[in-house]
Amino acid sequence: MTISEDQLRSLVYRSCLCLDEGDWDGYLDLCAPDFNYQVVNYSPELRQDMVWMEQDRSGLAALFGNLENHITRPGQFLRHASVALIEPDSDDGAATKVTSSFVIAYTELDGISSLFAVGRYYDVVDTAGDTPLLRARQVRLHTRDLEGGSHFPI
Repeated sequence: MTISEDQLRSLVYRSCLCLDEGDWDGYLDLCAPDFNYQVVNYSPELRQDMVWMEQDRSGLAALFGNLENHITRPGQFLRHASVALIEPDSDDGAATKVTSSFVIAYTELDGISSLFAVGRYYDVVDTAGDTPLLRARQVRLHTRDLEGGSHFPI
């Protein structure tokens, strides 16, 4: 079966909804067994990339299972992603690259919202099956100052 661009966009948007809602199992359901997740930020001072987080699928599952033991922000996050580019990643058609820009707002319990982070998702999507699955996601942050309580996927 051929995966449509609408299905690829839906995968990106659904991943944001799952993270917004804290639906960790739902997020993992969108990921291939060999999924790799990475948060990267360029440091002008060091003149190189810094890797802030790197996990495989089982590492993310362990992180999600341990979130209740961490101090987290009491408010809500709202991710807005906009798919900018969809292109083949392999000659056999089994993977597709999807590049999206994102903006994340954070709303505190008193209703005050602020900008939390901006950046891009660089996704590699497995398109070999009937349903697209995330094979890899690199989160490339433009924001370099994230406050405490932000140790879960962006």
